[in-house]
Amino acid sequence: MGTSKGYTPPTGYLWADSKRAVTNMVRNDFSPLSIGKALSSFSIALSNGRENAQTSASQMAVVGARAVNFIESVREFGFEETLRKSGLLHLQNLAPDELRLGLLNYFSGSEHSLYEDIAQQSLRELMRELLVDVATEEDYNSLMSTIKTEEFIREFIIKFIQNSFLTNFSEKILALFDKVSEYQEAERTIKSFIRNSLMSEYPMDKLSVIDWTGPEGKQIIEEKCNKALDILTVWSETLV
Repeated sequence: MGTSKGYTPPTGYLWADSKRAVTNMVRNDFSPLSIGKALSSFSIALSNGRENAQTSASQMAVVGARAVNFIESVREFGFEETLRKSGLLHLQNLAPDELRLGLLNYFSGSEHSLYEDIAQQSLRELMRELLVDVATEEDYNSLMSTIKTEEFIREFIIKFIQNSFLTNFSEKILALFDKVSEYQEAERTIKSFIRNSLMSEYPMDKLSVIDWTGPEGKQIIEEKCNKALDILTVWSETLV
């Protein structure tokens, strides 16, 4: 459902607080207050564990920066030239599904930490939505020219936080239900809460010209992810 194979749940008092908040969320039938508190506790635990923070926001930033760099390159140079510059001309004549898979493999980093896996999952979900009707080089050029970088990063971060929360707590939530369908409804409720919270508060700052292949691009996405976690922490406090 959300837990990666071989995943070991995090430990420490902040994560223990998060688990209690998740149990309370289920017992309170996913009221806005209980979801807000669970997300706040999760955000605090993720942000305050130095190792966790390193492997969450920073690892997702690597995946995100590569995707943004590719999109902006297509916008400037065209799809075929971007494939050439990226060493991906072997993808040019593949079927649409194979081409999408090849691009996702390119966006992925060389390391495979838990949060990089979650970032890749989130990017796959986002790209499936964006590329659903894309098949030709002309389609790619048309799509990439309309994507706004700020909105793409926001969508990527929303999906990353949704999937991070569910990866950590899906098994615990599922264990508190009798039916899988009940869990699936709970998952939709949680995802909707995260999306609505961030859509209303996430700052859509205009980005200047940025080298997405260097440290600056990764730092910007990492900072935006941490800002999104801060929003969830602060937003839930207003419900108390």
